[in-house]
Amino acid sequence: MKIDELKSLATGINMGSSLVGPDDVTLSMDGKGDLKDTFPVPDCDNCQKKCCPPRVVISLFDLVRFADDGLDEHVAGTFKGFVELYLAEDGKDVDLSHPHMFPTDPDAKGCVFLDEERKCSIYENRPLVCHSYPVAVRIDTDRNRLGLWLGGCQKYNISSDRAAFQELLDNAIQDYNEKLTSNALLMYSRSQLRDIGLGKYMEDEWQILIDYNKKNIDMEKQIEDLQQVTERLKAPQDYTAIMQRLQNDNDWLKERVENLEKEMTQQRERAHSIISEFTTQLSEQRKLMESLRQSDEQGRKSRWKR
Repeated sequence: MKIDELKSLATGINMGSSLVGPDDVTLSMDGKGDLKDTFPVPDCDNCQKKCCPPRVVISLFDLVRFADDGLDEHVAGTFKGFVELYLAEDGKDVDLSHPHMFPTDPDAKGCVFLDEERKCSIYENRPLVCHSYPVAVRIDTDRNRLGLWLGGCQKYNISSDRAAFQELLDNAIQDYNEKLTSNALLMYSRSQLRDIGLGKYMEDEWQILIDYNKKNIDMEKQIEDLQQVTERLKAPQDYTAIMQRLQNDNDWLKERVENLEKEMTQQRERAHSIISEFTTQLSEQRKLMESLRQSDEQGRKSRWKR
């Protein structure tokens, strides 16, 4: 089972205190019971809304469980942005995207797994985000982990059934932890993910590294230009006032150059290390991609025959 391979791979990632347990989550559900003796529980059987949109985003773990259950043919999209996230200083300007379930009908208004009665046809195998809905764990501006009741749910009962609510919360916590672990694996274990057959859901690291190296070269050019300006400012001047003004400019530029050189050295060392690692893996990845392509073609032929 691929899910066992993925879980084994995840054990090698040190997540530290990033993962959460029930005691780490603060419930933030105003007006949804006292959350001690009474709790909100969805009443899906008597709800006409059917909160099942057509393109539900899934995590790496959900994707692998889908593959194990033979449901991955209903998954579209790739994991993007994680190489840039690894290379970035703070990751604030990195856009991430994930695979999602998609309907065969582009005009469909509901999930691809809804049957004719608009009931879930994969109920036991649905993604964790569906298992936990409408409860989700999010981080607020103060870095607190909050258990939230999503506003999309319009039909629920205030119940004393703590077990039913606890199941929603536990699934939400598991979903949160799996998504964090997925992000880490997609940054630090890409080669191993390809080894277990997930390469078709990942972007090409090689082109990203080429673009990253080009940015480093551009930064080197900026440093060189600043150094030339600094050298010109060091030239002797005839006027004391001009000399003083230029000396002030020179001090600022010198500090700027030193900071850029330090940053460049760090980025160059990091880029060389990453490029060296990916270079050694490139031939193996290409062979694996070809093998996956052939396997995918064989799979299609097999399905057509059926």
